[in-house]
Amino acid sequence: MAGLSGRAGGAAPDTDRRWRGVSLEVGDVAGLLLEIIVPKLSDGGAVFVLERGHGGNSGQVVTRRLASRFVERDGHPAESVLPAGEVFAFQADSPYGDCLSQGIPQVFSGPDSVTLKRIRPAGRELLSHHPWFLAVPLTAGGEVTGMLVTSRADARGPFSDADIAVIADLARRAGTGIAHAAEFARHRPDSRALQQSLVLVPPPVPDLVEVAWRSTPAPGEVVGGDWWDIVTLPGMRTGLVVGDVMGHGPAAAMLLAQLRAAAHTLADLDLEPVEMMRRLDRSASALSNGTCATCVYAVVDPADGSCTMSLAGHLAPVLALPDGRTYVPALPAGMPIGLGTGLFGQIRIKLPPGAVLALYTDGLVDSRTLSFERGILALRAAISGEHGDLAGTCDTLIESLHHDDDVTVMLARIPR
Repeated sequence: MAGLSGRAGGAAPDTDRRWRGVSLEVGDVAGLLLEIIVPKLSDGGAVFVLERGHGGNSGQVVTRRLASRFVERDGHPAESVLPAGEVFAFQADSPYGDCLSQGIPQVFSGPDSVTLKRIRPAGRELLSHHPWFLAVPLTAGGEVTGMLVTSRADARGPFSDADIAVIADLARRAGTGIAHAAEFARHRPDSRALQQSLVLVPPPVPDLVEVAWRSTPAPGEVVGGDWWDIVTLPGMRTGLVVGDVMGHGPAAAMLLAQLRAAAHTLADLDLEPVEMMRRLDRSASALSNGTCATCVYAVVDPADGSCTMSLAGHLAPVLALPDGRTYVPALPAGMPIGLGTGLFGQIRIKLPPGAVLALYTDGLVDSRTLSFERGILALRAAISGEHGDLAGTCDTLIESLHHDDDVTVMLARIPR
């Protein structure tokens, strides 16, 4: 049985103003889902999240539109006719309401009469060219939190069972990332709320991979700029993410929350690491406050004993082989995410059973008392020939390597 261990370094209802202020946190994650679906699988779509404290006995389900994307027709882009941030109520007995209440996909021929009346005129005209509709639920922790509604124009034809399965799976994978971002938006950005909302509930890890991690903020800081994530992928593979946002404290934490939600969504969609970096870079570059961060994404495949990795200006991982040898794989360095360059590469390396893969941020190997070169050598020596408990090794690394910055280290191994 694989082990998963970790130790983190340590609410108010939303309003229209707060939602507009955090639209890049929530809306961008929803936009990533739509970007994958439209126009590849459909001609348009929108993502809705349930509004807290609304609905109930009114016979309506109140939602908020997070994002929309349509193939333009007659000069009407979706952003102008189906705007993000708009509160929208659906009838509880409509296909939309059934999707949200029953948590299962709904196929239908078009909006019901009540919904049509509530849509803006330009939006009604846009949707009138779409006779095929599909609503699929967004879920997080087994709970329905919203839905994706997507549609097709006449020429494309109806959704097949295979189409529905693919779109529903994409929505399911994106649901967790959207829920994390929305929940973060509901908290005031004070230090305690930040600290609580940034603590991840460790996701399940396939039995064929062992993972351990440690993450601590810089001395004197409540929260830092490092983030990490573990994503279970098809075929018993595991995606590992470690990132580092420039800066410390609440401001950096707000940025990393946005990036972590987007990164989780992209990784959960089972994209190639290099494609995940390109899309994350594009999302980060849209942030108005000049976000810049480094990141490493690795996909461990126990079936063939391999690991595929991509870097975004981040330090390359260290690999410790069972025979005691260690080395740093020669990965293309890439540019930090947020610059909009899209310049990334990836490599695939062998990861034999018993070998330890170390992902980390620069705070582990570079400080006022430890040069970068010495820090890398110390890290390699510390995990050389290591066959014991990964959690204990993480503790040893944090305690023995001097640091005065945020520090995150993640170790992964395919058991023998």
